[in-house]
Amino acid sequence: MSIRGISLTFLSFFLTISFSGLAQEDKEEEPSEVKEANEAYESQQYFRAVELLKDAYGEVRGRQGKGEILFKTANSYRMMNEYKDAARYFERTVKIGYNDNTALLYWGNMLKAQGAYEEAIEVYQRYVKAEPDTNAGQQAIENARLALKWKEEPSRYQVEIMPDINSDAMDFAPIYGGDRRDNRTILFASSREESEGNDEDAWLGQSFFDIYTSSAERKGRRRRRGNDEEKAISYADLRWSTPVPVDEEEIINTEEHEGVAAYDSRKDKLFFTRCKQEKNKQLGCEIYRTEKQGRSWREPEKQIIGTDTMANVGHPSLSPDDKYLYFVSDDFNTSGKHDIFLTTYDRREKRWKKPTNLGTIVNTPNEEYFPVVHGDGYLYFASNGHGGMGGLDVFRVKLNDKGLPDGEVENMKYPINSSKDDFALNWKPGKKTQQGFVSSNRDGGEGGDDIYSVYRTPLVFNIEGVVTDAKTGKTIPNAEVVLDGSDGTSLTVTADKDGYYIFDDTKLDKGNTYKLSFKADQYLTGTSDASTVGVPLSSFDYVPSAKYFINRIKVNKALDPIEEPIVLPNVFFDLGKWDLRPEAMQALDSVVAILRNNPQIVIEMRSHTDYRDDERSNLRLSQKRADTTVSYLISKGINSKRLVAKGMGESSPFTIPENYSGYGEESLPTGVTLTERYIKTLSPEKQEIANQINRRTDFKVLRDDFVPADADQENTVAPDAQDIISKKREEAMKPGKIYVLKRPMSFGRIANQFDLNIRELKDLNGGLRGVRPFAGLQLKVEKDGNYAQWDKSHYQIRRRGADWRDLEKKTGVDRKKLEELNPDVDEDMLKPGFYVRTKPKKGEGSKQNKD
Repeated sequence: MSIRGISLTFLSFFLTISFSGLAQEDKEEEPSEVKEANEAYESQQYFRAVELLKDAYGEVRGRQGKGEILFKTANSYRMMNEYKDAARYFERTVKIGYNDNTALLYWGNMLKAQGAYEEAIEVYQRYVKAEPDTNAGQQAIENARLALKWKEEPSRYQVEIMPDINSDAMDFAPIYGGDRRDNRTILFASSREESEGNDEDAWLGQSFFDIYTSSAERKGRRRRRGNDEEKAISYADLRWSTPVPVDEEEIINTEEHEGVAAYDSRKDKLFFTRCKQEKNKQLGCEIYRTEKQGRSWREPEKQIIGTDTMANVGHPSLSPDDKYLYFVSDDFNTSGKHDIFLTTYDRREKRWKKPTNLGTIVNTPNEEYFPVVHGDGYLYFASNGHGGMGGLDVFRVKLNDKGLPDGEVENMKYPINSSKDDFALNWKPGKKTQQGFVSSNRDGGEGGDDIYSVYRTPLVFNIEGVVTDAKTGKTIPNAEVVLDGSDGTSLTVTADKDGYYIFDDTKLDKGNTYKLSFKADQYLTGTSDASTVGVPLSSFDYVPSAKYFINRIKVNKALDPIEEPIVLPNVFFDLGKWDLRPEAMQALDSVVAILRNNPQIVIEMRSHTDYRDDERSNLRLSQKRADTTVSYLISKGINSKRLVAKGMGESSPFTIPENYSGYGEESLPTGVTLTERYIKTLSPEKQEIANQINRRTDFKVLRDDFVPADADQENTVAPDAQDIISKKREEAMKPGKIYVLKRPMSFGRIANQFDLNIRELKDLNGGLRGVRPFAGLQLKVEKDGNYAQWDKSHYQIRRRGADWRDLEKKTGVDRKKLEELNPDVDEDMLKPGFYVRTKPKKGEGSKQNKD
């Protein structure tokens, strides 16, 4: 049962259904059955009227008379929100030839309320043809199409039934109760059998409404993973106490209707609606105020709004600062059937001032209910006049500093709204909108109107992929994957035997960028980027069992094996020349990145020529080209001792591999070697392509144990790089600080402390490959610091499982001498990344700084 029916009865809003031109054909001789049915219908006793109208149908004659009975029967079902029966009777009304096309519009509405949007559109199109001078039908069509779109593209919110609270009666409009800090106690309206007013309501055929309360007892059913910043959970995941009347003394709950309540900000004063009803009469509704008095309640006081002591008012709601009281009424020059108003309290005269209508931004010619002002500055309300998904929908609108709407009304969309009636959206106090309640009579409920939990679904991310060999395509087992985040996150995982790795949703946050480093023995370290910034909701998959949206970011990485030469795409030279093209410089920049990611390797830059010209000339030309590439790399700051230039001439023609995807891939078959003999069998066009491929540059890793020394940059470098290096050396004269960890902490946190990023911190310390923070670990932490003396007197451990005997072999220093130089170092501290002293302290730079 929907709040449309509830509100009209519960608030006694005296809604009068007017049917112009529907006079019965023979009023003077109206049968008693027809008269009794009409009286029940006109007095809004729809539950009773339905059966009487069915009996009266056989007593009337003529198409128009029978059509009117069918229309009223259908409309009674509509007012009780029995949509299926209502649609069936509206269809019969249309088929019998009833002369009011409103039946067509209502028939479409009832189909729409059942979620049958396509069928509803067909009926609305018939209405448009029958009533071409009104835009109601066209607007209904647009709304139905919009509803279909919203269902296909749901919002981030989820809605769940509250099984501990709902009954087989009507339960709706929860508010947050308890003390000011208690947000797990609620008050709500219910027509369950325990109500004080247990007479049968003639409209609904149920008990009168009372106010009930329930509290969340403890966490239960499910725990949710994910680290969305709002930590949103569903109230349906909590266990709630059995609802009981808010008072047992009949002070608040009486034999009348009570419900739709509101607290002030301190939760001292409770405002609620009370409606009176006598047989065949609706006596109107009023707002009352009470407050707690020990374990009981003070006698409620009727609130007079303006000067109209007989005004029909209800659905009270206070703004978070208690300045404005919002309510619903069909009095005070209401523009529609029911409008939302606001008023303020005159403390001098001790009364509520004349109310202000919220105007046409909010109020329509139809019905608006359940105003709730949240701390985010929006008014949330229910309406069936702004279009939507069917029945009442929940909307919101921004308020200005005078409490009035300022901006456009927004539909809260699916799944907060459904094809049925959705209303009384109430968020947890504060400014956020992650948790709350909504009421609805949607399918799947416990009774008529039910209370649902609303929560903003967490967005979680996984970064996962497979590490493979770039040459063979085979997976690399046990590869190490390091993730460095813009938020300071630093994590390391090891791929499984199939090369698969994952950073799951417990480790990642939205709004960050991540750099991934992939490392494996006998492979060059590779890097990739990933981002969780600005990812649209459409890129996520909803996981019902876990209750979150997940975005699985796939980052597969192919690593180059050290023993195989690596061809650089686009490092080509014009015939007989050794000048670098612009595209060649871009390709060599990728080598700079590789060398920085792999600070321990020394490479041989190799330049090749085609077979044209004599062998000696080709060898000389290729050497010049290799020298050019090395000079470029040095100009980018690469240590010249890590580079060897070698001209290969025409001695090593290229073989097209199986997975070749470079220049000329569509012109040449795989598996062939581009020898002079083979190339001369090709067409002139393909010969030029093959020769261009042979004029390539590649590099080969010579060793992976490079350790820089203080004089590394004093060797001959390219002239254009020498000035840069000299300047850097002058800037680096200040002795560098050594930071010693007193306790384990993330590299990200350490880097932030010294205004570094994680990559800079790792580069300063030899890459920190396989290093995990531990107490006693020393780290260089000044990007421009001079660590020459430190490096002269220390050796950094690179491999796991080191002991003093291993270090003796590595450093050439006697084991006993090493132990004397490192008196405070236990053997269990000999881990990767640890610096072992190899020389006495004489002349060492800055002293060690402990955290």
